[in-house]
Amino acid sequence: MKLEFICENDNIKLSEELKKHISRKLYKNLKSSNTIIYVNGIAHLGYMEIKKGDIITFEYNKESEIKWDIYPSNLDIRYEDNDYLVIFKRGNLMSIPTKGCPFSVYQEVLYYLKEKKEALNVSIINRLDKETKGLMVIAKNRYAAYMLEPTHIKMTRKYLALCEGIFEIKEGTINTLIDKKDDSNKRYVSNTGKVAITHYKVIKEINGNSLVEFILDTGRTHQIRVHSAYIGHPIVGDSMYNNGDGNLLLYSYQVSFNHFRINKEINVTINERDIIL
Repeated sequence: MKLEFICENDNIKLSEELKKHISRKLYKNLKSSNTIIYVNGIAHLGYMEIKKGDIITFEYNKESEIKWDIYPSNLDIRYEDNDYLVIFKRGNLMSIPTKGCPFSVYQEVLYYLKEKKEALNVSIINRLDKETKGLMVIAKNRYAAYMLEPTHIKMTRKYLALCEGIFEIKEGTINTLIDKKDDSNKRYVSNTGKVAITHYKVIKEINGNSLVEFILDTGRTHQIRVHSAYIGHPIVGDSMYNNGDGNLLLYSYQVSFNHFRINKEINVTINERDIIL
């Protein structure tokens, strides 16, 4: 994959100009992989000065090391271009594989791209819990992934959930710390842990329960599940934070982000028929 940038500053080191266009993480990867950076077609080192209007180019084709089996699947694709895929994840499927759950979206995307003879440089941008259904954004190359970091700033993620009971306060923000229990995968609101911010709004009431929209400012594991239970309205079907049957009624229903290559907002929303309450 060839990347190209135009220098916007005079008498600046190549390394400093590059950091204005790419993430520091990507720059470190370029250095560690000894990627050759060209300025106007001539190889340059990071300390060399360049000037406004110079054209910076380099190739970045580092392919992922595949450690898991790839298996056939039928991806439910809602959007695709050369950089990104947006797919609808079914319930009870991991975002990435583990020893205990060796089947995942990650492997299904790898199979799909392998069949298309595309590079296997998959990065999952917004991971969903195993039980959560809905939209996931997958970057098809490393640079596309870096351009959506940090995710909570570069992407808007909206969810719908059927929560137990009727909300007294119909709209608000939950701002807490979330920590992990030592002996399980459960999370809980605590005086320690990481900041978790969730905005919610009741959309409508259904048979004594509430259909609620959640928008995340952070992306903590089980964040919506923990926060909804914390305010006394756990999600229907949640077997971990509620007395549910495992059919978690939580959907990632909308994702939007600015596409770096075409400078256009990509907005994908699921259909009403996708939501089964």
